[in-house]
Amino acid sequence: MKNYLIYLMIFCFSFSFAQKKANGKLYIEHPAMDVVEQFNTAFVAGDLETLKSLVSDDFTWRNSTMRTEPGTLEQLLGRSNYLSKNIVNFEIKHYGGAYPDALEYKKDNVLEVMTWTWMTGYDKNTGVELDMPRYANFRMNNDGKIRSLNVMDDQVLWNKAYDAWETRANGVIYKDHPLVTKVRLMMQDYQTQDVEKIKSNYTESTRFYDVMNSPLNKFKTLEEEFAQFNDYMEILELVDIKESGYPDVLDYEGNGSVVISWWDMTFRNRKSGNTTTIKQHIQHAFNEKGEIIREDYYFNPAQLPQ
Repeated sequence: MKNYLIYLMIFCFSFSFAQKKANGKLYIEHPAMDVVEQFNTAFVAGDLETLKSLVSDDFTWRNSTMRTEPGTLEQLLGRSNYLSKNIVNFEIKHYGGAYPDALEYKKDNVLEVMTWTWMTGYDKNTGVELDMPRYANFRMNNDGKIRSLNVMDDQVLWNKAYDAWETRANGVIYKDHPLVTKVRLMMQDYQTQDVEKIKSNYTESTRFYDVMNSPLNKFKTLEEEFAQFNDYMEILELVDIKESGYPDVLDYEGNGSVVISWWDMTFRNRKSGNTTTIKQHIQHAFNEKGEIIREDYYFNPAQLPQ
């Protein structure tokens, strides 16, 4: 039994070493990297002749959406031509501590250059900003030219850039709607200054965002939002709330709707008697159950009467 365990240990020890087998070399500096850098520079500049001189006759390229046929050189040249002429501040640069690697595979006699870059710029025709990470893998041939290119970047953002050329609907706008009624009734409850009655219009999970006075995307809970409501009402009286214009329901394609509304709110300082009417813009997001899940309001406390 003892000998068996010894043999087993020797076998496992030998097996662990047998799993490591080099299949080439990894380079931080390599002439192929210079070719790739020239390619990226020419692509950004729209230097089509340089691009053609850096690739092989059988050059192909792919991105993550190309499942069957690869792209042709002419398609890539067309893309470079458009981007160079229409993308303002167009750049493809290494970001952070990233740098390219050259991998020389021994078994298959293949040389590849892998790059981790960031592409930036915005389309001067549509205003869409192309700000995305871009991983690119360049495979070289024996003549030092680029034989193939595989790119992984943000296809969702590319689709947004393409869609920007179209006129597309994203839902329906309603002037009169049950959700408008809910908002109007809620504003009537605000005039009562009864905090519990006002809170009944929301749910425990409703989030509140004071756009002008809160850090970016810093939301309040229902309890946090109304924690000091009574303190304010001891100083201020909400004299009147009048609808300004009319609310709109934005019923987006997909889930949920938003009611946007404008209100003239008159406050009186209980001590000084001074009154001020201020404009209030509010956005209420509703779920499919018709519940308010988020309230964004634009409020300037400096306008309150002193």
